Amino acid sequence: MKSGTRAGLKTCRRVLIKIGSQVLSTGHGLNNRVIERLCDDVALMRDRGREFALVSSGAIAEGRAIMKVKDGKTALSKKQALAAIGQGSLMRAYTDAFRRYGYTAAQILITREDLDDRRRYLNIRNTFTSLFEMGAVPIINENDTVAVEEIQFTDNDMLAAMIMPLVEAHILIILTDIEGVYSKDPKAHDDAAIIHDMPELRSKDLKAYGEGCNALGRGGISSKLEAAYRASMLGVPTVIASAYTPQVISSILDGREIGTFVHPKKKAMLTQKDHWLGFVSRPKGKVVVDDGAAAMVLTKGKSLLPVGVVDVAGSFMPGDPVEIVQKNGESIAVGLSNFTTEEVIKIMGASTRDLALILSHDCDEEVVHRNNMILRKEIL
Repeated sequence: MKSGTRAGLKTCRRVLIKIGSQVLSTGHGLNNRVIERLCDDVALMRDRGREFALVSSGAIAEGRAIMKVKDGKTALSKKQALAAIGQGSLMRAYTDAFRRYGYTAAQILITREDLDDRRRYLNIRNTFTSLFEMGAVPIINENDTVAVEEIQFTDNDMLAAMIMPLVEAHILIILTDIEGVYSKDPKAHDDAAIIHDMPELRSKDLKAYGEGCNALGRGGISSKLEAAYRASMLGVPTVIASAYTPQVISSILDGREIGTFVHPKKKAMLTQKDHWLGFVSRPKGKVVVDDGAAAMVLTKGKSLLPVGVVDVAGSFMPGDPVEIVQKNGESIAVGLSNFTTEEVIKIMGASTRDLALILSHDCDEEVVHRNNMILRKEIL
C-alpha cells in the first residue's frame, strides 16, 4: 500500500480518526450537527469499503453541560463523575448517527493500565479485529471514570497514537478546530501560513512546531504532532485538519490538499512490539549496566547478560518491561525481563554458566533478549 503521498491515501483501507472535545462541544452540550456531518462522511466512505475507528473526546464536556457545571478547575472525582454522565450521551449520538446508514457503533473504553499490560493490550487488538469483521465502527475513549492519572496527564491524541498498532490503521486523521499546523502562531502573526506538507518530522522538531500555537483541548498542537510522529515511526501517515471543512474525511481520503500531511518514515520503521515497548509500555523497574554491557547493547546489537548488570531498582516479574540504564543514569533501552527483580539481584555479575546453579532451576541466559528490546536512539 503506497500511503507515503497524498495520492496514496486513496488506497488506505483502514482509517483511525481522532476528534477533539472542542470540536464536539458547543459549550452547552454536544455539537450534534458536527457529529452527524462527520458520521455522514464516514458512512459514505464505509459504503465504498473503507473501515473506520474513531477516538472521540467529549464525555466530560457533555457531562458539564448536562449537569450545568461551569468550566474551570474541577476536583478529579467530579471530573470522573461528569465523564460517567456524559459518556452515555456521547455514545448515543454516534449510535443514532450511524444507525441511519445501517452501521453499528461499538464503545471501547481504555485505561493506561490496559495498554501497559502486554496480555490485555493484545486482547484489545483481538477485540478490534472481531469488531471490524462484524462491520462495526469502534468508538474509543479513555475510561475517565476509573482513570486517575489519565485525566491529569494524558490526552486522546496520545491514546490514538498508542492504539495505532491495535487498530492496524493505514492512516491517522486528527480533526481539530484549526485548518492544520501553522508556520507561526496565527493569533499573533498575520503572515502565518498552513504547512501543507511535512516530509520529515523529527522528535526534536516537535516542541518548535508546537510553541505558540493554538491550545486545543488538553493536548494542544504539539500533542497532535507527537501523535503524528509516533504514527510515522510505524510507517503510517497523518493528516491534521479542521473538522469544520465540508466532507473533510472523504476529501482527505481522495488525496486532496486538506490540512497538514505528515509523511511516514521511509526507513527504520518500528514493529508493533517495538512500538509498544518504546511508546506505550511503562517500565516496572531499572536494570543498571556497566560500560561493557552498554557498549554491547548499543553498538553490537547484543542481548543483556547478567554479567553486565551492576544494580537493580523497582519491582518486576518475567515479561515485564524494564529500563536499561548506564551507571550515569542515562537510559539506553527498554526491554522485557526474563527474570523477577529478586532473581536479577541474585544473578547480577554472574556468568551465564552459573545461573541454573544460583537459581536452582533451568532458566534463560539473558536478562533481556535483544529480540525483546528497543534502543532509545531508535525512537528519538
